[in-house]
Amino acid sequence: MAPVPFDLAAARRRLRDDFPLVDGHPDVAGVLRSAELLALVGPALAEPFRTEGVTAVCAPEARGPILGALVAVGLQAGLVLVRKDDRNHPGADRWVQSDPTWRGTPEVFQARSWDMSPHDRVLVVDDWVTTGSSLAAMRELIESCGADYVGAAVMVSKAAATTLTTHRVHSLVDYGDLTG
Repeated sequence: MAPVPFDLAAARRRLRDDFPLVDGHPDVAGVLRSAELLALVGPALAEPFRTEGVTAVCAPEARGPILGALVAVGLQAGLVLVRKDDRNHPGADRWVQSDPTWRGTPEVFQARSWDMSPHDRVLVVDDWVTTGSSLAAMRELIESCGADYVGAAVMVSKAAATTLTTHRVHSLVDYGDLTG
């Protein structure tokens, strides 16, 4: 018997309709706390990239590694952790600084060059995209290791259409649909 195809549209509707809000703000931690929603997130983020030959999922701190692990398992890929500069990351030998993030200041990320190679096809997974500056920094990091940037998958988008196109972003829900 063939496996049942994943219904991405239904997963996106369910996340949109049941995404918890705290004080009017989308609550990613609340999604992670819900067993039913958590079970949808990994497959929904991975689905558009199933045929892209992804070999590694690059997951920037803080919530990226949680979501990235779900996606990596679903795509049968490895997980590359990218930490913020002031965190312990044994063996880190690559740093990249983003343009100002939604907070108005740049962020410095660190990684290990040997976690990605020219043979890798890398997908970035994170919880949000707003300005796209963190995604641009991840892309720079990936390409500096000689790997191919495949695109990005995020739970919530608050970004402009040009940012989504430039970084090949697949998002599950739009901020405006959750708060509007």
